[in-house]
Amino acid sequence: MDKKTLNEMSVIVKTDKPAIKEQGVTLLIPAHNEEGGIAAVINDAKAALIPYLNNDPSRFEVFVVDDASTDATAQIAKDCGATVWTNKENLGYGASLKAGLRRAKFENIIITDGDDTYPAEVMPTMLDMLENCDQVVGARTGANVHIPWERKHAKIVLRKFAEYLACRKIDDLNSGLRAFKRDDALRFKNLYPAGFSFSTTITLAYLSNDLEIQYLPIDYRKRVGKSKLRPIRDTKNLFMTVFRCTIFFNPMRVAWPLTCLLSLIGLLVLLFARDSHGNILDSTVMLIACITIQVLLVGFIADLFARSR
Repeated sequence: MDKKTLNEMSVIVKTDKPAIKEQGVTLLIPAHNEEGGIAAVINDAKAALIPYLNNDPSRFEVFVVDDASTDATAQIAKDCGATVWTNKENLGYGASLKAGLRRAKFENIIITDGDDTYPAEVMPTMLDMLENCDQVVGARTGANVHIPWERKHAKIVLRKFAEYLACRKIDDLNSGLRAFKRDDALRFKNLYPAGFSFSTTITLAYLSNDLEIQYLPIDYRKRVGKSKLRPIRDTKNLFMTVFRCTIFFNPMRVAWPLTCLLSLIGLLVLLFARDSHGNILDSTVMLIACITIQVLLVGFIADLFARSR
């Protein structure tokens, strides 16, 4: 088969699948008591995406998951033309997104928040980027980013921790503005927590499975209404999520540093015991050595299971 024929086949393969703007898009919005911002979010998204979809409203779905709001969020969303699914009780951010993913009409998904913090005008650019990667994240690194200072420092520490464990650069670990394919996201549905850690989990799940994430710098506005974030509890949960995902996907990234630390402690105890007591076979040294070997073996076994999934 000559080179010209191969090139022609390559073109056919690349153009066989219609572009995203020909397929359709679901905008998924989890919302709890967001009556002050939900209308602007929906209307801005329509203004940005319907022209992108060749002015065909049938290719665009707004799906709002109302997480048992006590205000008029659901009714306002319906009045704006959204499909609304209402949870019978407050299940959380992650649980609402999972409910929406299962019921979304289209394969191409954009998620955003209902508090009018994320810019809708970048959504067409995100969909264009999605043609060449597995997930696009709106990274809150633009010129105008309004994140409370007490949260900003915690986010930096959390992001650096996640970058170390994932061995990847992460521009924004838990941004709420993302574009991805529904089937890709549902591969990890059993890992997604019910709370705010959904964004962190989907980032680490993609990176740990060699799925490509691209980042688009965006602005981040002040939210409309009261924040649902519980700083201490949710930050703790985010750190635990990063740690848990790393153990699940890349356990040696945790086991190996821990083994090195225990080995160093054992060596220091050994030197202290030899210099102070002349007893090299100190029971403490033997205990540390046994624990070190066990940690390393458990890490190897967990790594084998992770690679076999």
